[in-house]
Amino acid sequence: MKESISIKNLGPLKDIYIDDIKPFTVFIGESGSGKSTLMKVVALFRWIYKMHNIESYLKHSQPGTRHYEYEIDDYFNSSGIDQFVKSNTEIEYKSFMPSGETYRIKYANQSLTGISQQELIRVEDISFNKISFISETRNIIPLWATKGASLPNNDLGFYFNEVYRDFNLATENTKELTMDFLALKFSVKKTKEGKEYFVQSNSGPGDTDNTNDSYQIDFKNSSSGTQTSIPVSLLAQYFSQSFDFTEAFNRSVLQSHLKAGSLIDFKPIKNLDALLRTVYIHIEEPELSLYPDAQCELINDVVKKCFLQNEHKVGLILSTHSPYIINHLNLLIKAFDTGHKINGANFNYDDLAVFQISDGSLLDLKVQNHRLIFTDPLSETINAIYDQYNSLEKNGNIIKT
Repeated sequence: MKESISIKNLGPLKDIYIDDIKPFTVFIGESGSGKSTLMKVVALFRWIYKMHNIESYLKHSQPGTRHYEYEIDDYFNSSGIDQFVKSNTEIEYKSFMPSGETYRIKYANQSLTGISQQELIRVEDISFNKISFISETRNIIPLWATKGASLPNNDLGFYFNEVYRDFNLATENTKELTMDFLALKFSVKKTKEGKEYFVQSNSGPGDTDNTNDSYQIDFKNSSSGTQTSIPVSLLAQYFSQSFDFTEAFNRSVLQSHLKAGSLIDFKPIKNLDALLRTVYIHIEEPELSLYPDAQCELINDVVKKCFLQNEHKVGLILSTHSPYIINHLNLLIKAFDTGHKINGANFNYDDLAVFQISDGSLLDLKVQNHRLIFTDPLSETINAIYDQYNSLEKNGNIIKT
């Protein structure tokens, strides 16, 4: 399945068009450039498309099921982009199916049109996708896991609630997660009161090679880089390898059907194994609180889990400020082209897209004839520092001690 997205006049985004959202897509730009907004729009319209697929499945399985109303203003509000929407905002999402059919969802003139006004999604085109959004607020998870329920007004917004719910779900199925590049392990212990989370050194308590450097601490007391990277690694592993599509599908269809009517005369048109299935993972600022080499190692970890050890088809989008991550992608491309791996990871240039967001539009950083990512625009700040340094040195203004 191929997807495209077009956005006009939405907050800082003036004119955006991606004709083919690649399996691994990266947005880089300055703060406020709109990279997270763009990723949120993609995630939102993927979710709306998912709801249309569920509705089509129900209607094909039980003709006469009533039509759902999609309150786009509520969706904009929960996505945190409602204040960016203008009277001339236009968004169009398209899904191009292997059958040759194209399904379109469009927001224009302050209303949503598209599939809801067309025929149902054809039986052979129906898909069931998981959409995960790992927000930059994930660093609150360790504290929230222990104190959140007791805090007043304990609602930190849609995206945090979603990532926390997914984290809680993932830790139901994961007892231990090894983070080699941070030289630690994350572990989960279930108690009568709930769950407790710990971080320990790779040679920590319970290992046979205990050393004087071993330790175990509560997750909430770990470093900020540990607190932001563990949810990313954990959810990448869970959704790409262990996620139960069958349970999620049955829950979604049942909940939707209870809104639509009775289960009488419901005859499923096909089982889950026959549906197209993709996990879409969206990560805000994977580099948060990480030293540059750890940023690169986290990308190795995520790429390895999502594309080389995955049980499910995965679509991955990152929004980042980090030029280190973009430069590291060139290393993963070269590793793929030469038949090597960097700490277990490599990636195919043809399945990657990297865009710089500037002045409300996109700059494609891929250099087609050389199979690499053009990183010069990301080095302007460093070059400016060198230029100023050289200028001071030439003018004799360097103070020697």
